[in-house]
Amino acid sequence: MFNYYVFNPSYENAATDVLEDNLQTLQTLFSDRNDNEEFLKHDSLWDIVVADGTFAEVIFSKFQDKQFSIQVLPHLLQQITSVEDPINTIDEFNNRYRIYNAFYGINFQDIPAASCIADLASYKAFIRNNYWELTPQTFWERREDLFSRVVLCENVEAQIHTIGGTYLQQIINKIRELDNYAVNNWNDGNFNYIDANNNAALNISPESSSTMQRRELVNQRLFSLPDGRRECFELHIKTGNLRFHFFPENYKIYIGYIGRHLQTSRH
Repeated sequence: MFNYYVFNPSYENAATDVLEDNLQTLQTLFSDRNDNEEFLKHDSLWDIVVADGTFAEVIFSKFQDKQFSIQVLPHLLQQITSVEDPINTIDEFNNRYRIYNAFYGINFQDIPAASCIADLASYKAFIRNNYWELTPQTFWERREDLFSRVVLCENVEAQIHTIGGTYLQQIINKIRELDNYAVNNWNDGNFNYIDANNNAALNISPESSSTMQRRELVNQRLFSLPDGRRECFELHIKTGNLRFHFFPENYKIYIGYIGRHLQTSRH
Protein backbone atom coordinates (compact mmCIF):
# COMPACT_ATOMS: atom_id res chain seq x y z
CA MET A 1 0.00 0.00 0.00
CA PHE A 2 1.24 3.49 -0.89
CA ASN A 3 0.05 6.20 1.50
CA TYR A 4 0.42 9.93 0.90
CA TYR A 5 -0.28 12.37 3.71
CA VAL A 6 -0.92 16.04 2.92
CA PHE A 7 1.61 17.50 5.34
CA ASN A 8 0.25 20.64 7.03
CA PRO A 9 3.58 22.25 8.07
CA SER A 10 4.87 22.12 4.49
CA TYR A 11 2.26 24.70 3.45
CA GLU A 12 3.10 27.35 6.04
CA ASN A 13 3.77 30.72 4.34
CA ALA A 14 3.46 29.16 0.88
CA ALA A 15 2.98 31.64 -1.98
CA THR A 16 -0.44 31.49 -3.61
CA ASP A 17 0.78 30.57 -7.09
CA VAL A 18 3.01 27.80 -5.70
CA LEU A 19 0.13 26.49 -3.61
CA GLU A 20 -2.15 26.45 -6.65
CA ASP A 21 0.38 24.49 -8.71
CA ASN A 22 0.90 22.04 -5.88
CA LEU A 23 -2.81 21.33 -5.45
CA GLN A 24 -3.31 20.95 -9.19
CA THR A 25 -0.63 18.29 -9.16
CA LEU A 26 -2.35 16.68 -6.18
CA GLN A 27 -5.57 16.56 -8.20
CA THR A 28 -3.74 14.82 -11.05
CA LEU A 29 -2.20 12.23 -8.73
CA PHE A 30 -5.48 11.61 -6.94
CA SER A 31 -7.41 11.22 -10.20
CA ASP A 32 -4.87 8.72 -11.55
CA ARG A 33 -4.45 6.73 -8.32
CA ASN A 34 -4.85 2.96 -8.28
CA ASP A 35 -6.26 0.64 -5.63
CA ASN A 36 -2.91 0.49 -3.84
CA GLU A 37 -2.72 4.23 -3.23
CA GLU A 38 -4.37 6.10 -0.38
CA PHE A 39 -4.38 9.88 0.16
CA LEU A 40 -4.73 11.22 3.69
CA LYS A 41 -5.12 14.59 5.39
CA HIS A 42 -5.87 16.11 8.79
CA ASP A 43 -8.63 18.71 8.88
CA SER A 44 -6.42 21.24 10.67
CA LEU A 45 -5.05 21.83 7.16
CA TRP A 46 -7.78 24.42 6.62
CA ASP A 47 -6.30 26.71 9.29
CA ILE A 48 -2.69 26.65 8.14
CA VAL A 49 -1.43 30.20 7.53
CA VAL A 50 -0.05 30.67 4.03
CA ALA A 51 1.41 33.81 2.47
CA ASP A 52 -1.92 35.50 1.70
CA GLY A 53 -4.19 34.24 4.47
CA THR A 54 -5.37 30.91 5.77
CA PHE A 55 -5.25 27.83 3.58
CA ALA A 56 -9.07 27.76 3.30
CA GLU A 57 -9.35 31.45 2.40
CA VAL A 58 -6.68 31.35 -0.27
CA ILE A 59 -7.60 28.16 -2.11
CA PHE A 60 -11.25 29.15 -2.52
CA SER A 61 -10.86 32.84 -3.36
CA LYS A 62 -7.38 33.74 -4.60
CA PHE A 63 -6.40 31.13 -7.16
CA GLN A 64 -6.14 32.16 -10.82
CA ASP A 65 -8.03 29.10 -12.06
CA LYS A 66 -11.52 29.83 -10.71
CA GLN A 67 -13.05 26.62 -12.03
CA PHE A 68 -10.39 24.58 -10.28
CA SER A 69 -10.87 26.60 -7.10
CA ILE A 70 -14.66 26.48 -7.00
CA GLN A 71 -15.55 23.16 -8.62
CA VAL A 72 -12.57 20.81 -8.46
CA LEU A 73 -10.87 21.56 -5.13
CA PRO A 74 -13.88 21.12 -2.84
CA HIS A 75 -14.57 17.70 -4.36
CA LEU A 76 -10.90 16.70 -4.21
CA LEU A 77 -10.39 17.65 -0.56
CA GLN A 78 -13.65 16.03 0.45
CA GLN A 79 -12.58 12.73 -1.13
CA ILE A 80 -9.19 12.62 0.57
CA THR A 81 -9.46 10.53 3.72
CA SER A 82 -9.33 12.50 6.99
CA VAL A 83 -7.29 11.03 9.83
CA GLU A 84 -8.21 11.51 13.47
CA ASP A 85 -4.78 12.69 14.63
CA PRO A 86 -2.16 14.61 12.65
CA ILE A 87 0.98 12.81 11.49
CA ASN A 88 4.14 14.71 12.38
CA THR A 89 7.12 12.48 11.55
CA ILE A 90 7.95 9.70 9.12
CA ASP A 91 8.50 7.30 12.04
CA GLU A 92 5.03 8.06 13.32
CA PHE A 93 3.66 7.61 9.81
CA ASN A 94 5.35 4.22 9.42
CA ASN A 95 4.09 3.07 12.82
CA ARG A 96 0.49 3.94 11.95
CA TYR A 97 0.36 2.82 8.32
CA ARG A 98 1.99 -0.08 6.57
CA ILE A 99 4.56 0.77 3.92
CA TYR A 100 5.05 2.68 1.71
CA ASN A 101 4.53 6.18 3.17
CA ALA A 102 5.32 9.67 1.92
CA PHE A 103 4.40 13.23 2.83
CA TYR A 104 2.90 15.47 0.17
CA GLY A 105 3.37 19.24 0.24
CA ILE A 106 5.69 22.13 -0.66
CA ASN A 107 8.44 22.90 1.85
CA PHE A 108 9.72 20.13 4.09
CA GLN A 109 11.97 20.41 7.13
CA ASP A 110 13.36 17.54 9.18
CA ILE A 111 11.73 15.00 6.87
CA PRO A 112 13.92 12.60 4.84
CA ALA A 113 13.94 13.68 1.20
CA ALA A 114 13.07 10.14 0.08
CA SER A 115 9.77 10.45 1.96
CA CYS A 116 8.73 13.81 0.47
CA ILE A 117 6.62 14.43 -2.63
CA ALA A 118 6.23 17.97 -3.94
CA ASP A 119 5.63 17.47 -7.65
CA LEU A 120 5.15 14.87 -10.36
CA ALA A 121 8.87 14.14 -10.63
CA SER A 122 9.29 13.36 -6.93
CA TYR A 123 6.10 11.26 -6.99
CA LYS A 124 7.45 9.15 -9.87
CA ALA A 125 10.78 8.80 -8.10
CA PHE A 126 9.06 7.59 -4.92
CA ILE A 127 7.07 4.97 -6.85
CA ARG A 128 10.11 3.88 -8.84
CA ASN A 129 12.28 3.50 -5.74
CA ASN A 130 9.71 1.52 -3.77
CA TYR A 131 7.61 -0.37 -6.31
CA TRP A 132 9.66 -3.57 -6.22
CA GLU A 133 10.70 -3.34 -2.58
CA LEU A 134 8.35 -6.01 -1.32
CA THR A 135 7.57 -8.23 1.62
CA PRO A 136 5.74 -11.56 1.20
CA GLN A 137 2.54 -9.77 2.31
CA THR A 138 2.83 -6.78 -0.01
CA PHE A 139 3.97 -9.02 -2.86
CA TRP A 140 0.77 -11.03 -2.60
CA GLU A 141 -1.45 -7.98 -2.19
CA ARG A 142 0.04 -6.25 -5.23
CA ARG A 143 0.51 -9.27 -7.50
CA GLU A 144 -2.14 -8.14 -10.00
CA ASP A 145 -0.45 -4.75 -10.37
CA LEU A 146 3.05 -6.18 -10.62
CA PHE A 147 2.42 -8.66 -13.43
CA SER A 148 0.25 -8.28 -16.51
CA ARG A 149 0.29 -11.82 -17.94
CA VAL A 150 1.26 -13.99 -14.97
CA VAL A 151 -1.49 -15.02 -12.57
CA LEU A 152 -0.67 -16.52 -9.17
CA CYS A 153 -3.26 -19.12 -8.21
CA GLU A 154 -4.81 -18.98 -4.76
CA ASN A 155 -2.78 -21.75 -3.14
CA VAL A 156 0.46 -19.91 -3.98
CA GLU A 157 -0.24 -17.36 -1.23
CA ALA A 158 0.59 -19.83 1.55
CA GLN A 159 3.69 -20.97 -0.35
CA ILE A 160 4.92 -17.38 -0.65
CA HIS A 161 4.50 -16.80 3.08
CA THR A 162 6.27 -20.09 3.88
CA ILE A 163 9.34 -19.62 1.69
CA GLY A 164 9.21 -15.92 0.80
CA GLY A 165 11.44 -14.65 3.57
CA THR A 166 14.41 -16.56 2.21
CA TYR A 167 13.68 -16.68 -1.49
CA LEU A 168 11.37 -13.72 -2.12
CA GLN A 169 13.75 -11.77 -4.36
CA GLN A 170 14.53 -14.88 -6.37
CA ILE A 171 10.81 -15.54 -6.79
CA ILE A 172 10.13 -11.95 -7.86
CA ASN A 173 12.98 -11.94 -10.39
CA LYS A 174 11.90 -15.19 -11.99
CA ILE A 175 8.23 -14.22 -12.26
CA ARG A 176 9.19 -10.85 -13.75
CA GLU A 177 11.27 -12.66 -16.35
CA LEU A 178 8.36 -14.95 -17.18
CA ASP A 179 5.90 -12.08 -17.34
CA ASN A 180 8.19 -10.02 -19.57
CA TYR A 181 8.63 -12.97 -21.92
CA ALA A 182 4.86 -13.42 -22.22
CA VAL A 183 4.30 -9.72 -22.88
CA ASN A 184 7.06 -9.40 -25.47
CA ASN A 185 7.12 -12.81 -27.16
CA TRP A 186 3.95 -14.82 -26.63
CA ASN A 187 1.27 -13.10 -28.65
CA ASP A 188 0.36 -15.81 -31.15
CA GLY A 189 -0.25 -19.56 -31.01
CA ASN A 190 0.42 -21.88 -28.12
CA PHE A 191 3.02 -21.31 -25.44
CA ASN A 192 6.39 -22.73 -26.54
CA TYR A 193 8.76 -23.44 -23.67
CA ILE A 194 11.72 -23.92 -26.03
CA ASP A 195 11.18 -20.44 -27.44
CA ALA A 196 10.88 -19.11 -23.90
CA ASN A 197 14.19 -20.67 -22.95
CA ASN A 198 15.82 -19.19 -26.06
CA ASN A 199 14.51 -15.69 -25.38
CA ALA A 200 14.62 -15.45 -21.59
CA ALA A 201 16.59 -16.79 -18.63
CA LEU A 202 13.89 -19.20 -17.55
CA ASN A 203 15.11 -22.85 -17.77
CA ILE A 204 11.65 -24.34 -18.40
CA SER A 205 11.07 -28.04 -18.94
CA PRO A 206 8.19 -30.52 -18.96
CA GLU A 207 8.15 -33.61 -16.77
CA SER A 208 9.61 -36.88 -18.00
CA SER A 209 7.27 -39.40 -19.58
CA SER A 210 7.99 -41.85 -16.75
CA THR A 211 6.79 -39.29 -14.21
CA MET A 212 3.64 -38.46 -16.19
CA GLN A 213 2.75 -42.14 -16.47
CA ARG A 214 2.33 -42.45 -12.72
CA ARG A 215 -1.01 -41.20 -11.45
CA GLU A 216 0.19 -40.36 -7.95
CA LEU A 217 2.91 -38.12 -9.40
CA VAL A 218 0.52 -36.45 -11.82
CA ASN A 219 -1.81 -35.74 -8.88
CA GLN A 220 0.97 -33.77 -7.17
CA ARG A 221 0.90 -31.41 -10.15
CA LEU A 222 -2.85 -30.82 -10.21
CA PHE A 223 -3.77 -27.30 -9.12
CA SER A 224 -6.90 -25.16 -9.33
CA LEU A 225 -7.20 -22.29 -11.77
CA PRO A 226 -9.06 -19.13 -10.72
CA ASP A 227 -12.21 -20.38 -12.50
CA GLY A 228 -12.21 -23.58 -10.42
CA ARG A 229 -10.91 -25.98 -13.06
CA ARG A 230 -8.13 -28.34 -12.04
CA GLU A 231 -5.34 -28.83 -14.51
CA CYS A 232 -1.96 -30.52 -14.57
CA PHE A 233 0.74 -27.88 -14.17
CA GLU A 234 3.44 -29.95 -15.83
CA LEU A 235 5.70 -27.20 -17.18
CA HIS A 236 8.07 -25.89 -14.57
CA ILE A 237 10.92 -23.45 -14.12
CA LYS A 238 14.04 -24.68 -12.37
CA THR A 239 15.90 -22.09 -10.32
CA GLY A 240 18.17 -22.98 -7.43
CA ASN A 241 16.24 -24.91 -4.81
CA LEU A 242 12.86 -23.84 -6.17
CA ARG A 243 10.47 -25.02 -8.84
CA PHE A 244 7.66 -22.94 -10.39
CA HIS A 245 4.93 -25.13 -11.88
CA PHE A 246 2.68 -23.28 -14.32
CA PHE A 247 -0.13 -23.74 -16.83
CA PRO A 248 -0.19 -21.45 -19.92
CA GLU A 249 -3.58 -20.72 -21.48
CA ASN A 250 -5.02 -17.91 -23.62
CA TYR A 251 -1.87 -15.77 -23.28
CA LYS A 252 -1.96 -15.98 -19.50
CA ILE A 253 0.49 -17.99 -17.41
CA TYR A 254 -1.04 -19.46 -14.27
CA ILE A 255 1.43 -20.40 -11.54
CA GLY A 256 0.06 -23.09 -9.26
CA TYR A 257 3.10 -24.06 -7.23
CA ILE A 258 6.28 -22.42 -5.99
CA GLY A 259 8.43 -24.56 -3.74
CA ARG A 260 10.81 -27.45 -3.43
CA HIS A 261 11.26 -30.05 -6.13
CA LEU A 262 8.14 -32.22 -6.41
CA GLN A 263 8.54 -35.97 -6.39
CA THR A 264 9.41 -37.56 -9.77
CA SER A 265 9.90 -41.14 -10.97
CA ARG A 266 13.63 -40.74 -10.28
CA HIS A 267 13.63 -38.51 -7.18
